[in-house]
Amino acid sequence: MLEELLKEISELEEYKVKFEHQKKDKERMSEELYKLMKEKYDSTPVSERIEYYKKDMCRCCRNGTFGNCTIDIPDNIREPIPSDKAWIPATRTCGYFEWD
Repeated sequence: MLEELLKEISELEEYKVKFEHQKKDKERMSEELYKLMKEKYDSTPVSERIEYYKKDMCRCCRNGTFGNCTIDIPDNIREPIPSDKAWIPATRTCGYFEWD
């Protein structure tokens, strides 16, 4: 019985090490993804970013009023925001967009 307990403890220690490695890998991947997104953001003209935002995310434009957007879209639209939780980085919006 004691041997089984020691075996379970050693397995838990192995899982802990694997979990810590996985967490570091996830953080590293999030940072790399942010760098790639930032490169794409920096190489894309503002007008193209605005058009892409209007087509895919703009609340006015998604509701069928394309071209009649009354929202002032900032120049830093779709700028990647680094994630402090090792998730896929979010992008900057106009502040009015809401997911359904």
